Amino acid sequence: MTNIQKKILEAVGVLSRNRLRLSTFSQNHIFDVTEGLDIIKVPSFICTRDKECLVLAESWFRERGLYLSWGTIGGTFILGFFLYIALVLPWTVERDLGIMDALIFPLMGCLGFLFSFPLVFAAKGELKNQGLQYAVFNQRTKNIHYVSDVDFNTRTCRWDECTFCLAYSAGGIEGNYYELKGYLLDQEGSVRDSFSFDDYYYMPSNSATSRQAMIDDLTARFEYVRRFMEEGAEAKEPVRGGLDLTPTLSEAAHRFQPRSTPSDGKVAHVIYSLVRVVFLVPFSVQVVGHYFFCRYCRLPTWPQSVIDECGEDIFPKR
Repeated sequence: MTNIQKKILEAVGVLSRNRLRLSTFSQNHIFDVTEGLDIIKVPSFICTRDKECLVLAESWFRERGLYLSWGTIGGTFILGFFLYIALVLPWTVERDLGIMDALIFPLMGCLGFLFSFPLVFAAKGELKNQGLQYAVFNQRTKNIHYVSDVDFNTRTCRWDECTFCLAYSAGGIEGNYYELKGYLLDQEGSVRDSFSFDDYYYMPSNSATSRQAMIDDLTARFEYVRRFMEEGAEAKEPVRGGLDLTPTLSEAAHRFQPRSTPSDGKVAHVIYSLVRVVFLVPFSVQVVGHYFFCRYCRLPTWPQSVIDECGEDIFPKR
């Protein structure tokens, strides 16, 4: 990708701005892989696990398809609107067209392509450049095989050479999102590569209680990974099944909103039903985007040595 293309993907959010930045918050929350903790929690999204390998999707996997769906719809709408002005509107004007009209209408067409390109490029970037991202933790060899956040290529590092920490992922007026991050540092301490793993944590407010809940939850999930790699204690029994890259629309909806089941209470059920109706259209658009993302996104290409080390069955495939 060119620098301009990277800037576009950064602007729309496909490419993380924090991929090469170890923030002060992250530096204060670096995990010690040799020191065990009492709290432990099964990761929210395990793609595959056997006695040797644990495969975890990147932190925003369940929302992948967002740019594919809304980028395609938004880009098509903007382009169609400006093309309508440029190609159809001149035939409806009940007056003679002057020189300014001859300049303005083609300009509208050019603006349509200019404004729609970032959205369409974001959709294509999510599908074909970014593709499916995940990390494979091999307990036997102590290797981590991951898809880089920097250029979306496959790479391998040692368990003990990676810096694991909590990291800020995204935020807005509705709340903040944090994730588990792995950073590879150079000799000067600068970040040369990074990857995320397991589901993000949504923190609705910035209160001390909410922040501590976020830290405890992500720390407990990392402890599961740490014990797997250091002790293998959680890998005695395999997990059946793996990541299905041909989900139904219902399965895609459950991934996008796994805690969307309504309450048994009548009042809560009515409120849930009303909220679901209000958000039905945007929710459905994103679900369809995830549905097509899983089926047509670019899959990582691993070296044969990595496949031989981990076993072909461990890697998500269609």
